[in-house]
Amino acid sequence: MKKKITISFASLVHTGHSCNAVPYGMAMVASYALKNLGDKIKVDLFSHPDSFIAYLGHSNVEIACFSNYIWNMRLSYEFAKRIKKKSPKSIIVFGGPNYPFDVERQKEFLLSCPDIDFYIYRDGERAFVELFNSLLECNFDTSKIKKNRLKIPSCHYITEGKIIQGDLTASLSNLDEIPSAYLSGLCDKFLDKKLMPLLQTTRGCPFQCTYCTEGHKYFNVIKRFSSNRIGDEFKYIAEHTTNPKLMLADANFGMYREDLEIAKELAKVREKYNWPKYFTGISGKNRKDRILKAASITQASILQAAVQSTDRNVLANIKRENVSLDQMIQLAKAKETLEKNSFSELILCLPGDTKKAHFKSNFELMDASIAVIRSHQLIMLPGSELSTEKSRKLYGMVTRFRVTPDTANPYRLFEKTFFAPEIDEICVANNTMSFEDYLECRKFDLTVEIFYNDRVFQELIKFLKLHNISAPSFIMGVHTRAASFGSPLFDLYEDFLRENKELWNSRDELTGALQEPNMMERYISGELGNNEQLLYRALAIFNHIGELHKIAFDAAREILTEEKGLDERHRNYLEELFEFSLLRKRDMLLREPDVKKLFHYDFISLLNSNFADDPLLYYKPEGTTILFTHTDEQRALVSRFEKMYGFTKRGLGNILSHSFQISRLYRKVCAQEK
Repeated sequence: MKKKITISFASLVHTGHSCNAVPYGMAMVASYALKNLGDKIKVDLFSHPDSFIAYLGHSNVEIACFSNYIWNMRLSYEFAKRIKKKSPKSIIVFGGPNYPFDVERQKEFLLSCPDIDFYIYRDGERAFVELFNSLLECNFDTSKIKKNRLKIPSCHYITEGKIIQGDLTASLSNLDEIPSAYLSGLCDKFLDKKLMPLLQTTRGCPFQCTYCTEGHKYFNVIKRFSSNRIGDEFKYIAEHTTNPKLMLADANFGMYREDLEIAKELAKVREKYNWPKYFTGISGKNRKDRILKAASITQASILQAAVQSTDRNVLANIKRENVSLDQMIQLAKAKETLEKNSFSELILCLPGDTKKAHFKSNFELMDASIAVIRSHQLIMLPGSELSTEKSRKLYGMVTRFRVTPDTANPYRLFEKTFFAPEIDEICVANNTMSFEDYLECRKFDLTVEIFYNDRVFQELIKFLKLHNISAPSFIMGVHTRAASFGSPLFDLYEDFLRENKELWNSRDELTGALQEPNMMERYISGELGNNEQLLYRALAIFNHIGELHKIAFDAAREILTEEKGLDERHRNYLEELFEFSLLRKRDMLLREPDVKKLFHYDFISLLNSNFADDPLLYYKPEGTTILFTHTDEQRALVSRFEKMYGFTKRGLGNILSHSFQISRLYRKVCAQEK
């Protein structure tokens, strides 16, 4: 019997990085390979760099396969280089969406990464089997393939300075031809608390958004796995995982009729196994009725509405006209009925964007009562239409380079230590938005994160709405106060802006800077390279909650006085609301003892009604003493966060970004008998 070829499939994630899901895409390629080449190959999968390092220390890998995403390209390639240096006959194969859109830049990419033998373009299952069989025919001598310039379906490679590209292999029409990587046990070792189970029920997206790698016509055909198969996978994962979360990686789950059947399968599993406790993946862009039904059936933790912008000109520029913006915004209006959180994303500095348009997009989502509005920087994804030279020139896009947060870790392979920080290219200006306006928008986005997201001041915003004062008016008033000179948060905003300016003009310039003495230590310590928006939100909320309340309530009183007048009853209510809100949200890290305080409003009833009623109806002259305390479950949660992340500056940012809803950390309240 012939020796089996040893193949590693590595979809590596930097230690501590937020992309902490099961390596589902790579597992599907490995699963299909085992089905078609099972008697010829021996495979293993990796996600954690440490486990891959241990494996390479005692194994001779004949074919090393790597996924290529924006969060792991340099990490994967640094591993590939070292494997190639130790074992020159090892064959290095890459695949994934972080690969240029056009031929010339594909050639540049491959020439810049000479240790990559073959790059698989688009879907990898059939393409990898085709590549393996071609290698087998050549006795795994890559020079024979390259010398003869063989065209292998969906494979790209360089020979004598020229790029050779095979035609795209035909897509699988029936995705069930790919054996389940979960049901086969291939992913068992990843089903621990650290990695979140990830599934895909459909492939493809009907939309052509130019900033997205799935905007190409290749992805416009929708293919799906059967609902029975997905149901079996739900059950298997529930029986084997210790992670309470589940995410669907579909581009538009909830939008299709078949999604409702899958939603029902998930509901059955949840009823039987009490898993998942948190589910995200309701991401459809049209068919609001179906999306809401799917959200209701699955009890989704979050309703997503990836709006990107509400400006019609911007949407036309990014080919997003066929997305129903009105329906996406209306999704939020049903969220309280479903008792779910709503989440929407904006992208700053898209073609045609302006400071006015960006602010307006935020305001329209606030008016729709979206609970979380997260504005992202525009990353120039190499596989997107927007990254092409034509688009860059058309919209006057100015880009800069930065180190991707949480990717500056040291690794040690074959007795040598190395770093592999990832590099993002982001758009910071265009022919409708200056860099100065870009920075002003970033400051405003920080205000939205601190004072609006997760309904951190929902009690106050709802009181203002009872007086016909909108959330946008309130947030603008807050922003003016918070970011101005003399504000207790002024230094925080200035530090935030400083970190936003940690940019380099070119990839080479940044790469050179990273070679300077002690530069990597500055990134490791958190001095440089943070996710500025989430980090400074965390610093504000954990370290300045009292100042936040003063700014918010002062802004509310000023608006009320100017717009409606503020009588004594309302003034008294706001004073007590200030105390109630602050005592609930202060000390989220459990450093202070329980607190009791007398109030003259029935805040517990108001809280149970989500502050929907006129609070003056809840006035109690005799008063009620309220206890503010943390539960044992909250104490265990904070203890777990402390062990995982610590209470350092960066640790606080990680805690807030991983706690789903910040309200999970608020003190619980109960009335005390006199």
